[in-house]
Amino acid sequence: MKLSIVVPMYNVENYIQQCLDSLVAQTLTDFEILVVDDGSTDNGPMIVDQMIEKHPHLIKQLHKKNGGLSDARNYAIDYVKGEYIAFLDSDDYVEHSLYDKLVNKIEEGFDVVVTNIEYFYENGNPSWIMNGLTSWKCDTISKQAILSPMFAWNKIYKTSIFKEKGFRYPLNTWYEDIPVTTPIFATTDKIGYLNETLIHYRQREGSIMSVTKSERLKEIFDIMQMVREEMKKLNLYEEYRDEIEYLHIEHLRLYGMFRFIRSPLFSELYDMSEYCMKENFPNWKKNKYIKNLGSKNKMFLRCFSKETKGLFDLFIK
Repeated sequence: MKLSIVVPMYNVENYIQQCLDSLVAQTLTDFEILVVDDGSTDNGPMIVDQMIEKHPHLIKQLHKKNGGLSDARNYAIDYVKGEYIAFLDSDDYVEHSLYDKLVNKIEEGFDVVVTNIEYFYENGNPSWIMNGLTSWKCDTISKQAILSPMFAWNKIYKTSIFKEKGFRYPLNTWYEDIPVTTPIFATTDKIGYLNETLIHYRQREGSIMSVTKSERLKEIFDIMQMVREEMKKLNLYEEYRDEIEYLHIEHLRLYGMFRFIRSPLFSELYDMSEYCMKENFPNWKKNKYIKNLGSKNKMFLRCFSKETKGLFDLFIK
C-alpha cells in the first residue's frame, strides 16, 4: 500500500464529514484512511461508521480512551500499512488531488515532502496562504525546512521515519509538532516541496491556536526545551544553532509573544520568555534570520518590553 492517512478525531461531529468526504474523493487509488476515535463523546464515531459502510475497504476506525492529539497519532502508527504516512486534523479538509501529487513527489526520491496551507476562517475573515517552505536563503534544505511551518499535517513522510527511527509525538502538551518536525528535518536532506495550496486549515473559536487565557500557554517553554535536548542528543545542536535560536525567537519573542500579549498571564509569560532567552541565547537579537522579517516585526523584536507593551497593543490588534 502506498499511503496511510491518519485522522485523529475528538468531538468534531460538525466537521468530520467534510474531512472524510475530501479524503474518499482522492484521485490516489492505493491508500487507507485510519480514523482514531480518541474517546469522542459526540456523534463523530457514528458518522465515521456510516462512511465505513460506504467505503469498507478504504476507511478503518480505531477506538481508544481519550489521550489527546499526540496519543491518537502515535496509537495509529502501529496500524499503518502504507509505505508513506500523512496526518490530517479532523476539522480540516483537502483538495482531491493532494495525496496523489504528494505521493508522486515523494517518489522522486525524498523522505519528506511539504506543501502549502490555506488558513480559512469560520467568522468570515479573508483566507490567506502560508507557504510550506520558506523562501529565505539557507545553507541547506534542512535548515530551510526548519525555518518553515512545523505542522505535522502539511507533509507526507516515509513511514520508516516513525516505525524504524522511532519518532513519536510528545503526550499531554500543546505545540506537539515542533519537537518532532525539527529533528526529522535535521536528520535528512531529502526534503521535497509541492508548491500548491491544497490543504484547508480551519480557524475556529476554541481551537488551541485561538486560546489566550489558558495556563497551557506555558507549555511552549517545555516544548522548546525538548527541541534543545533532542538536537543535543542527536549531536546536531551546534550545526543548527542559528535555526534553533530563530525557532525560539519566533515562538517566544515574536508570534508567540503576540499571543502572550492578549493573555491575562502576560507578565508571567513575558518573564519566562526573558529568562529562557537569556539562559540559552543571550545574543538572540543578532540572529542572522531576523533580517528576513518585515520592518514592523523587526521593530517589535528590537523594542518590545513590559514597559513598551502599551505602545504595541494597537499594533498587535
